[in-house]
Amino acid sequence: MAVECAPEGPNLKEMGEEELWELINDNRHRISLGVRPCILIPYLRQARVLTEMDEDEILSCHNLTNRSMRTSYMLDLLRTQGRNGAVALLESLMIHYQVLYTQVTGHKPSTEPSRFSGLIKYSELTEYLVRAVTGMQKELQEARCEASRMSNRCASLESELRGIMGQEEKSRCLESEYERLRRHLCSVQHEVTKLKDEKCDLYMRYTAAIEEKSAVNMRLHDLNLQQLLVFRLLCPRQARRDILAQDLAEAIDSQVELAEQLRCYREDNEKLLTEKQAVRVCVLVCFICHQETSASHRPREQFSPPTLV
Repeated sequence: MAVECAPEGPNLKEMGEEELWELINDNRHRISLGVRPCILIPYLRQARVLTEMDEDEILSCHNLTNRSMRTSYMLDLLRTQGRNGAVALLESLMIHYQVLYTQVTGHKPSTEPSRFSGLIKYSELTEYLVRAVTGMQKELQEARCEASRMSNRCASLESELRGIMGQEEKSRCLESEYERLRRHLCSVQHEVTKLKDEKCDLYMRYTAAIEEKSAVNMRLHDLNLQQLLVFRLLCPRQARRDILAQDLAEAIDSQVELAEQLRCYREDNEKLLTEKQAVRVCVLVCFICHQETSASHRPREQFSPPTLV
């Protein structure tokens, strides 16, 4: 951090009370905002420009609701101590708020004993500076530990942030997919509703068609009954003639079939008679041949041919 340095100012040891307080009042707002009274009070107490009562009043007064008000009230108490109050304040700034000291006075801070006014004995000043340096080193170590902890915390938060950003990206993708599925579901539901309406319409039309078909069948049945009644009433003879004609046609067909069967039987009989006659001739020829053969070996005897049945 760059230090905002004022031009080299006058020697503070040569400045009077009014000049010192004028310098402080010109930077009163900056001091009130940047200084914590609890840090400066130990040095101011040791320099005997503030009492224990002053310390309690600065740190515990309920009317002083914030740090700036307590610092401003401390400046007012130091103003009552004249030049010593101003010198002690600037020396405490030189020890604890070196950047602010440079901004107010225009001088670089230094812990050389010659730079101090002598409000505190040399031994006490040395002891205080040692404690202050030790405290500042401790604060520096704590600040470094805090910085390291904050750095680790920052790295952890950055990792969490990356994870959250990744989850956010996934969440956006899921939201996009959800929106797409929702639109698709709406379109499907609309299509299903449309199909249900069409199905209901078709069912109503089908029911109407069945009812119409049933009515037509009943009407046709009634017409058939009426036609049969009219036919029976107006054409009884013609009906009988048709029946007789149908019976005659069936009888003629049966007679033709019987004649055909009789012809087949006659042909079979003639074939059997022809075969029988041929068998008789063959038997007679065989017998004659046998007799002739026998007669050539013994005297002739009176014989008679066998009777063929």
